[in-house]
Amino acid sequence: MRIADNQLQYRSCDQANWRSEIQGVASIRERLLDRLLSAPLGVGIYLEAWGDAQGRLTELQMLGGDIATCRFNLDGIELRAGGLNPVWYADLRDGALVVHDSTRLRSWQLSSPSFKQSANRWSWSAEGTRLTVKTEACRDALGVEYALSAQFTAGQTQLNGCARYGDLQRNLLKRHYYSRDSTLLRQFALELQVDDRFDLSLIDRKGETERYQGSWQVLKSGELLLRFSDERLRGSGKSLRFKSEEGALRLMNQHPVFGKGTRLYPGVEPLLSTLRLSKTIP
Repeated sequence: MRIADNQLQYRSCDQANWRSEIQGVASIRERLLDRLLSAPLGVGIYLEAWGDAQGRLTELQMLGGDIATCRFNLDGIELRAGGLNPVWYADLRDGALVVHDSTRLRSWQLSSPSFKQSANRWSWSAEGTRLTVKTEACRDALGVEYALSAQFTAGQTQLNGCARYGDLQRNLLKRHYYSRDSTLLRQFALELQVDDRFDLSLIDRKGETERYQGSWQVLKSGELLLRFSDERLRGSGKSLRFKSEEGALRLMNQHPVFGKGTRLYPGVEPLLSTLRLSKTIP
């Protein structure tokens, strides 16, 4: 977010162009303006927030930092907790928890911690350690605001800090994507699953369906890579690469079955919502 040309502007981390003012509830707008007016002219402030179907900001998740916060490496991480006094961080990925205490030079790697969720509290524990994340306002030593607080305990060690969602480039992908090109002989229907599996269907004009499955990942370039496990596909036909364009996915590589250039348009529900509905993260 930034102030330019006497208006509030925003852009997504993966976009270059700034857009005109977005709508938001008064409390978020006031907090934004307080930060932006104290920053150098034209300098952006990083923001994460939930919104409603009309695009209005409704619930602040993170406020503070700059463009470097957009680029921060959280690949594949579902949730990150941490603090600056002392310096520590904890990453949750695929049910496993890794904690580093950089000040005391200690680490914990918990491959299968037990998980509990109650009211506004989520906890992961194993081998005498526990990470607890709560939905309560938190501010770190640099003044960055968060909607989640965190605490890690291991014996006599107690570390306090804040928490944020991890790999948003991945987790804000939609669960479903569809083609809408009436000139295609077969339409595409893609389902991405939170366990990194996918289901891709080709539906002809008679309604008959041909299904393909495999695994998916987001590359460093931001492209979505699908790898097929189907034995019907061989060589260069074993994968598809899609580029994100204003929320849609465009097929980049030439494929003997799926062609090239097809655009898939997003459904409504992001993967992050699936994780939250399962109550495995706040």
